[in-house]
Amino acid sequence: MKKIGLIVLIATIASGGCVRQKLYRTELAARTGAESREKVLTEELNFRKKEAGDLIRKIGDLSKTTGNQEEQIRQLQTELIARTQSMGASSSKLSSENTMLSKQLSEVTEILEQKKGELEQIRQVQSKQEAIIRDHSITLERAFQSYKDAVKLSKSINSITLTLPDKLIFDQGGVVVSETGRAVLTIVSEYLAAFPGIDASVISHTDNVLPPKEKTLKDTWDWSIERASNIVRVLTRELNVTANQLTAVGRGEFYPVASNETAEGRSLNRRTEIVFYPVLPVIPAAGE
Repeated sequence: MKKIGLIVLIATIASGGCVRQKLYRTELAARTGAESREKVLTEELNFRKKEAGDLIRKIGDLSKTTGNQEEQIRQLQTELIARTQSMGASSSKLSSENTMLSKQLSEVTEILEQKKGELEQIRQVQSKQEAIIRDHSITLERAFQSYKDAVKLSKSINSITLTLPDKLIFDQGGVVVSETGRAVLTIVSEYLAAFPGIDASVISHTDNVLPPKEKTLKDTWDWSIERASNIVRVLTRELNVTANQLTAVGRGEFYPVASNETAEGRSLNRRTEIVFYPVLPVIPAAGE
């Protein structure tokens, strides 16, 4: 019996020990699991804290950036308003200046068109003048065809000049119109009769040596005036030219075309110019 009791006691003790070991292992496992979960939770909590801190910093940075951007936006809005106002003033000024320039341009264009019209009128009148001078030159060239080797014809913008040599008009003495001269002056008279509106100047030139037979001449002025006057007398008294068409001019020795040192040069200087002034249309004055 004692042996049985001992065995039971030993078994009971052994059984109690096994139970405690089992409970211990169970508690240990539970505690280890709890510690592991706590560690995981702690790590996760630390991570979340760090993440929250990062987010807070980012939010702060974003707030600063947003504040800066808002300030920039306010500045830009202020600048935009100022520029808009400035552009409005500039636009108004430009519009005013443009209106003024357009008006000035219109006025200048109108004046330019007016001047173009005036210039065209002047050109037309000049063309008519040139045509009239040309036609009269042709008429005189034909009239003096038989004297073409002796008579020189030239023209300007308003006149035609016949240059007659001394020997063609005057006697040897140099004052009296010769018979040949009367024949030449007859052509002149016929031309003037055909165009009664034409004026003519009879201009006499001499050399510097007075003709020895003409004792009454005081100087070459006197000599040239006497020659021009005698031509006018023949034209008016003998050839019936209207006196108010003619003007006698004496220029003496003072407009030579050659040297008076030689007989040939003096002969060239003794000449008569008959300058015809055809009736020409008047060029309109600018602005009329």
